[in-house]
Amino acid sequence: MLSTFRATIRMLLRTPSALVWGLAFPIILATMFIFMFSGFRTAESINAVPVAVVADDAWNTSTISQVVDALAEGEEPLLSCIEVADEGSALELLSTGEVDGVFMVDESAVTGNAAAALDGPNPVLASPRLVVASEDSAAHGGANGGYEVNRSILVSIANSYAQSEALIDDLAVSNSAALADPEAVARALSLDARTERVSLTRSTPDETVRFYYALMGMATLFAAQLSMLAVASIRPTASAVSARRCIAGTSRIRQLAGALFGSWLLSFAFLTVAFAYIRLVVGIDFQGREALCILGVAVGAWLATGIGAIVGSLPLQGGASAGSGILTGLTCGLAIFAGLYGQPTMELADAIARAVPLSTWVNPAKLICDLFYSLYYYESLAPYLARLAACAAWGVAFFAFAAPMFRRQRYAHL
Repeated sequence: MLSTFRATIRMLLRTPSALVWGLAFPIILATMFIFMFSGFRTAESINAVPVAVVADDAWNTSTISQVVDALAEGEEPLLSCIEVADEGSALELLSTGEVDGVFMVDESAVTGNAAAALDGPNPVLASPRLVVASEDSAAHGGANGGYEVNRSILVSIANSYAQSEALIDDLAVSNSAALADPEAVARALSLDARTERVSLTRSTPDETVRFYYALMGMATLFAAQLSMLAVASIRPTASAVSARRCIAGTSRIRQLAGALFGSWLLSFAFLTVAFAYIRLVVGIDFQGREALCILGVAVGAWLATGIGAIVGSLPLQGGASAGSGILTGLTCGLAIFAGLYGQPTMELADAIARAVPLSTWVNPAKLICDLFYSLYYYESLAPYLARLAACAAWGVAFFAFAAPMFRRQRYAHL
């Protein structure tokens, strides 16, 4: 058994296909994901909306200017303001696409019932005027999704302020004494709110991490190639060395155990390297649960080794080449239902999981994907442990099926 274990390790390390599918493939695919999702990582800062403000006397004496200034401050400002002297300059910036909107205040807009109810030479209320480009403006990228979002933000700011102003204007007519406190007026017009940041996940939500978990599911199934090659290499018809092993004193079960242990150890090592690459190079954060992830990698390698043992024990005409084709097709097919191939397949996988929950427990790629996702999504370890136990149980079932099939095979000649 020990000699079979050592021979299996040496054979797999010298087999190019084992190194490509087990080690190089997940690293190459993770590297491709880095470039594909570089613009979609939600951990990046949100770009401020560029706006122009006509900074005349009417603007400087209005409270809308204070609101806009507040939204343009801070570490992650919502607005990026460009001050201009007149309306013509502001509209020119809008027409060239340098800004997504223009805020201004007309001279006549600072008068009214609310202004008459307040003391002092300068009124404190003013209705702003917002100018935005059309939705199909060529200067703003046509029907560009980014501009549509920025346009909605600016319209929401203007509407919110206008509603607050109308409320205070009506209050000034009905009860002018309520506006005697300037601080109360400022608080009423302010867009500030006390908020507390709460996350339902252990780390910052990121829609791209699920694709890396699906990648780990696919990489784990590709690791089944190692055990398939290991089992196929000890079949008596594989080579003259295998034939001599068959007539030796070591039982087939011990030979199978040595081959499977060697292939599992190498699969675990390759998948650990892939996980380390995703964690350290790609930067997927597991919030201190890396040890549990390594345990998941070990159990996933156990499951993959069982799958490879079954395929390697099948009496296939093409030998290892036929087994490799079966595993490649099986892996690529099951990865579809884990959502690896983009947003449409991810939505398909979610729809199938909702309609047929059992499918997530019988698809090894989806099961391993959910194993990692449960560590990211749930505070409790119960979902993770349930999937870990399922992976281990499937591995035991596959080994229990492969062992008698391998041992009982008979050959016409060696």
